[in-house]
Amino acid sequence: MSLRIETLCTGDELLTGLTSDTNSRFFQTLLLEQCGLTVRRSTVVGDVREDLIEVLDTLAARCDAVLVSGGLGPTTDDITIECAAAAAKVELVEDERVMAHIRARFEKRGIALTENNRRQARIPLGSEAVLNDEGSAPLIIHRRGRCTFFFVPGVPREYRHLVATYVVPKLAALTQRSTVTKLRVLKTMGVPESHLDAKVQPLLAKHPNVTFGYRTHAPENHLKLLVTGADEPAVLATLTAAERDARDVLGAAVFGVDDETLAQVVGARLLERGLSLAVAESCTGGLISAACTDVSGASSWFPGGAATYAASAKTIWANVPAALIDAHGVVSEEVARAMATGVRSALSASCGLSVTGYAGPSGGDAVNPVGTVFIGVATPDRVFVEKHRFGGDRARVRLFAAATALDALRRAL
Repeated sequence: MSLRIETLCTGDELLTGLTSDTNSRFFQTLLLEQCGLTVRRSTVVGDVREDLIEVLDTLAARCDAVLVSGGLGPTTDDITIECAAAAAKVELVEDERVMAHIRARFEKRGIALTENNRRQARIPLGSEAVLNDEGSAPLIIHRRGRCTFFFVPGVPREYRHLVATYVVPKLAALTQRSTVTKLRVLKTMGVPESHLDAKVQPLLAKHPNVTFGYRTHAPENHLKLLVTGADEPAVLATLTAAERDARDVLGAAVFGVDDETLAQVVGARLLERGLSLAVAESCTGGLISAACTDVSGASSWFPGGAATYAASAKTIWANVPAALIDAHGVVSEEVARAMATGVRSALSASCGLSVTGYAGPSGGDAVNPVGTVFIGVATPDRVFVEKHRFGGDRARVRLFAAATALDALRRAL
């Protein structure tokens, strides 16, 4: 049985640009991987009572299941559940279990419970409340005719916990799967999306049972391989063959699969060789260090880094001779090389990585305009510098510079 599933994201902040929807992708990926299902449509609506009621009525009439996120807080602008009850023409009732859960959370933290917190314990009559281990607001399962609504908080930590633990398993139970679906994502660096598509095109005829898709997650481009069939071993064999051929045509551009990050892959390669990494960052200001320390266990291969923004910082923390800076300027091949070798020596690391450039909007000259970045890489085998020119605003230049530096080290290793 195939379910019609949609998502509804609520909140004025999603329509004003103050907040981005970072939750839906998590749900969509999990739904596909664990249930072989996809979302038919996604709707965003603000905190307007009439609009919410209208869209809830529309979704109830055409969907089998709807994941609704946001608007479950204690404040007066959190009206999602009120609107759900109004749309279904039922009363809101206080759930004793949810209220006890909220009291216990507040007592544990030594915070006074205010009257408006009781709002989070109110659910539409006839609904089911599932306690939330990550927050106060529960998961509320509300049925209207053929449609099952799953109401979850919009806070990413709470959303992911409830979706992964309860919502997706319940959706899996609603469908009798006669097919097996497997997804593999190959992550690439340095290959534009159009070039990725051109390289992969010849594989489509060879693998007719594979759906090839593309996703840009700047500065990365991803190739998605989707296979559906009745027999799991056959599906896995088809997926493996397609992945092998895709890797053959993409070569070293592929840095990881599925949930792997570039920093995770770099860290794994360093560990395999018994190496460590120190970084000196100028225009990226710590983005590389942040990516490395996001990896659990990074202390085993990442002793540290320095945001060597000023010329004096390059000299003090990365051992770059002041005379070298005077002769060539801070944004130069010579300084990038000295930063990589200098920080490696300063922290007694096996490898050094450096970035210096003009992120903009000011700076640069005719030879090295805004967007010019020099990346220095020092490994036990060699030392080299790459010069890049990145387009876009300051944030984009810094993002691409940090990722490209890590990828340069990956390729060198």
